Amino acid sequence: MTRTVGVLLLPDASALTYAAAVEPLLACNRLLGERCFDIRHAGSGIFSSGLSAGVQPLDSEMNSDWLLVVGGHAPGRSLPAGIVEHLQVISARASVIGGLASGSLALAEAGLLDGFRATLHGLPASVLQSQYPAIRHSDDVFCVDRNRLTCRGATAAQDLMIWTIGRELGRDVAEALAQWFVRERVGEPELAPGTELDQDTRREQPALAGAVDLMLANIEEPLSGDDIAGHVGLSRRQLERLFRRYLDTVPSRYYLRIRLDRARELVRANSLSLTEIALACGFSSGAHFSTTYRNAFGLTPSEDREA
Repeated sequence: MTRTVGVLLLPDASALTYAAAVEPLLACNRLLGERCFDIRHAGSGIFSSGLSAGVQPLDSEMNSDWLLVVGGHAPGRSLPAGIVEHLQVISARASVIGGLASGSLALAEAGLLDGFRATLHGLPASVLQSQYPAIRHSDDVFCVDRNRLTCRGATAAQDLMIWTIGRELGRDVAEALAQWFVRERVGEPELAPGTELDQDTRREQPALAGAVDLMLANIEEPLSGDDIAGHVGLSRRQLERLFRRYLDTVPSRYYLRIRLDRARELVRANSLSLTEIALACGFSSGAHFSTTYRNAFGLTPSEDREA
């Protein structure tokens, strides 16, 4: 299935951020030998570097499966007239909405990040918090919350798009793209903050509660998403919808957080070797465990143990 990707270039957009986001989509087409992504451009045709590109004028008829808004490094600049209204209309038809560099601020101005966790680029944290109090602000270089994608700049945009393509087409595709661009690994978004099920939710959503309990009971040998869904009498898609609605994440990332939290308890208890901890928490290799742990907590297991 071909996905149309509408790329909206704001005035003085960063050419580097634009290329970092679009090239993984084009590379995916080449790697798979099919038109997975059809890219369409609108907005300003002048980049901050002075380069120009042929684009269509922005209007509310723009129709895309994915919408990516590319900004630059001048977040204080006023948005073009009517762009907020256009974004509000266009976004209603898109299944994925992304703000790259200061493009995230355009989404914020349009109210499209209210209630979402997001990385906003280019203004002090205190200013962002006061201007956009309905957004849950992230300090990570890129952030994914349901169908909202936000990031700081070029390198983050490349990591974000490779990860998003992997979410859509499979982890193996993301890893192939990472190798294509000589990336050491597939970048990961920040882990969602811990969220426990309250008793009311457990009572009203027994399938969700059952899925969480299965995860807690199967840390050493993790179950697949299909296995968990089958045990609680749901399809995988139904289970994912429940996790997004009540826990603001997807089952795989929630499960990973459970395993990493358990691993951190064991690391700090200092009673098992790091290899034993990796195996006890469902990681097949020490290298994978160390990399995933560092992505989550900012330091390796051995560094955390010595801290």
